[in-house]
Amino acid sequence: MEKVVLAGKMLKGSILSKDWQSILTSAADFRYSQLGEISLVYPLPNGEGSLVVMDDIPYLTKEGSLAMVQKFFKTHRMMDYRLMKHTCRLLPALPSKKIPIVNAHFGLFPIETPENSVWLNPLSIVNVQAQSSDSLVELTSGLSLELPIHRKSLTSLASKAVYTFATYRQDYSAVLRTAGLPLDFVSLPDTPFGRLLERQALLQRWLLTPGRFFDRYKQLEHLQWFRSLREKDFDTLDD
Repeated sequence: MEKVVLAGKMLKGSILSKDWQSILTSAADFRYSQLGEISLVYPLPNGEGSLVVMDDIPYLTKEGSLAMVQKFFKTHRMMDYRLMKHTCRLLPALPSKKIPIVNAHFGLFPIETPENSVWLNPLSIVNVQAQSSDSLVELTSGLSLELPIHRKSLTSLASKAVYTFATYRQDYSAVLRTAGLPLDFVSLPDTPFGRLLERQALLQRWLLTPGRFFDRYKQLEHLQWFRSLREKDFDTLDD
């Protein structure tokens, strides 16, 4: 399936438009074992699954948007979203609401309550135009989205997602660097939206000590593992 399948099409809320119908009839089933860069997770109009755009190719999955994101990250042994939320809320420099999830290659952020929200990759956004109380978002795939969020709010969420992505890449790099800026760890695309993000104040300096994100996430991960142990696991130590 070629990129042209999505070029020129637009999705708007839960309206089952001709563009939606075209995508639903042409998209393949999503296989969680496949790896790639996800640019979009969008709840289906009938509420029974999600559209996933990976490497500019559309796929369908039976899972809701948050369930899809969690399953994908778990399948590839990436971040646990529940631990990600707790980590971000414990570190004041990171977002405490509409929390993104990241890995070494990309990040995704929800525009509404995560359970059934549209999730976007900030680096896949080409342009955002204000439309009354909505935003018209153009993606690298050529697909456009009319989303129920102000342009300023979308830009803020995207900036926080990029900052979180940069924090992850710094803390999980082979060598922990204390110098540099967040954008030294993320290559923003040369697009109108990429240039807008480059000017955001949040991305001009570090607000978090290098290594704190990694340390706090690992603490919570170890605590979760410890709590999952049963008494019989300790009984074997006496054998």
